[in-house]
Amino acid sequence: MGVPLETVERTDIRRPLVDPAGSEPNPLTDVGLESVLTESSLPYWRRVYLGACIEMKLLFRLALPAILVYLVNSGMSISARIFAGHIGGKELAAASIGNSCFSLVYGLMVPFDFPR
Repeated sequence: MGVPLETVERTDIRRPLVDPAGSEPNPLTDVGLESVLTESSLPYWRRVYLGACIEMKLLFRLALPAILVYLVNSGMSISARIFAGHIGGKELAAASIGNSCFSLVYGLMVPFDFPR
C-alpha cells in the first residue's frame, strides 16, 4: 500500500517551516512578563504576584500532559492491585511486586530518555 509517486508533493527541505518576517506575534508574549515586572505604578508584591500567575499559567499548560500520564499510570497500578486483591492474597503479592518492579525500571529509564 504505497503512495503513488504522482501524489507525493515535493518541497524544499531548506525552506523554514515558519516565516519569521510574516508570522504574527504570539499573544502570550504580548502580555509579557517583562511588561508586568517593569510596571513601576504597581506595588512590588503585586508585580511579583502577577508575574507568578503568568508563569504558572504557561507552566501548567506545558506540564498538564505529564500530570495526566502520571495520574493514569498510578490509577492503572492501583486498579490492578485492587483486582488482584479480589482473587487472593498470593495474587495480590505478585501484582504488588510486579508493579513495584515496573515502577523501579520506569524510574531508571526516565533519566536516559532525554537527548544530550
